[in-house]
Amino acid sequence: MKDFFQFSHYLFVFAHPDDEIYTCAFIQKLVNEGKAADIIYVTSGDYQGPEVIKVREEEVQKSMRLLNVPEANVHFMRIPERQLMSRVNEVRESFLILAAKLSPDCIVGHDFEGGHNGHDAVSFCTSRVAEELHIPLYVFPAYHGWPEKRTWNQFTSHEATDTLPLSPKMKTLQDRVIDVHESQAGFFNTIKQSNSCELFSSREVLRLVTQPINYREPPTTPVGYEYPGSKIRFEDFKVAVSLGKNDDDKR
Repeated sequence: MKDFFQFSHYLFVFAHPDDEIYTCAFIQKLVNEGKAADIIYVTSGDYQGPEVIKVREEEVQKSMRLLNVPEANVHFMRIPERQLMSRVNEVRESFLILAAKLSPDCIVGHDFEGGHNGHDAVSFCTSRVAEELHIPLYVFPAYHGWPEKRTWNQFTSHEATDTLPLSPKMKTLQDRVIDVHESQAGFFNTIKQSNSCELFSSREVLRLVTQPINYREPPTTPVGYEYPGSKIRFEDFKVAVSLGKNDDDKR
């Protein structure tokens, strides 16, 4: 298997605008080394309503300019965030068509970690597309655990295969990417105030997926989005991913 930096064309897949914050130094390093990098955002982060779509997509464009990613390489699927769980099969099929057209030789996406049901749904789609196109898949951690106890940017039960220590220049880049996502300032303040902030601010990590991910069992106990008062359960996620054709035959 190739070293992560030896591929030629990378495809990064994110559930929401601002999810690139977990891999922004990786992305810029690849682009600066002359590698091709395409970026897909499955939703536009419109959970609070469609009026935020323009704002959040403009924030992404500012972020991509910081990372030196050409505008033509940024793709918005614009799946309404509140519909993502009920449209998993449609998302996977549309994503497969787009990924086949882009023809990357490496895909980077969300880990399956139980922190956000949307992240997990996109992780499922990304895993399936990587399998169908026979492309190596790397995953990154966002967060897991209940809101008041979240662990950020750390894998739940696996070791990283690739770690990128953040140089002072890379740390400045991370800070600037955070700053352009002004609509999410409260979210990032939560990270800065957490026990995970030091790690989040010092390195980025990826994990090469060498065995199929089991999406039928919870990745953590308890699952992060089953916090008290939440209406979303892991069973809802299982129902959503069971919409995919022949998925039960793959497990």
